[in-house]
Amino acid sequence: MACVFLRRICPAVFAFLFVLLTSCIGVSSQIKLNSDGSGTMVLEYRISLELDDFGRLDENEMHLPVPTAREDIERSIVRVPGLSLVSFTLGQDGKDMVYRAEIAFASPEALETFLGGEDQQFKIDFPGRRITLLISRGEDKETDDSFRDLFAGALEGYVFSFSFVVPGMAKISWFDGNGRTTQQFPGTCSAKDAKADYTVSMKDILYLNAPLTLEISW
Repeated sequence: MACVFLRRICPAVFAFLFVLLTSCIGVSSQIKLNSDGSGTMVLEYRISLELDDFGRLDENEMHLPVPTAREDIERSIVRVPGLSLVSFTLGQDGKDMVYRAEIAFASPEALETFLGGEDQQFKIDFPGRRITLLISRGEDKETDDSFRDLFAGALEGYVFSFSFVVPGMAKISWFDGNGRTTQQFPGTCSAKDAKADYTVSMKDILYLNAPLTLEISW
């Protein structure tokens, strides 16, 4: 899921997943994994000004599923040994507030703990040279598309973008809920040299019903 990259930054993310997916939010993440397992992650997310203003009201502070201050990120990072916040900036770009955080990790285990959480949606098998990201659990088959249609317009123009630089030649594979390889996935992906990229609209994620896993190997 797109919000896997927000889970450890704000523990309330999955509790307020509905708010996240029906609000104007876009997520971009660039991760570089070094040969010794350390690396850096640059996380950028866009929040519509209307939603950002809503979240800054005292009575709504706990209802916005993303951090809006450096202190919010620092509180989450300190819980995971091996992480450090390099920088945190915010600015306005048109109709959005743009938040950008650069985080250094000392080991693949630290990154996995930060992003994966208890349900391990993000996994790194460093000795096996493999990274897996659960894009969709496929648990929402009963939700009617007409219900999603009510919120699809708000997600127009917002994307989830994921980039990973690995210590080798990158390769991308996709797997369905039965562990079989598949080419049925939303968005676009590419692998060139050590870099793997995946981009998908938040609107397309809203309509995902089938389990889908992205694997990056090297």
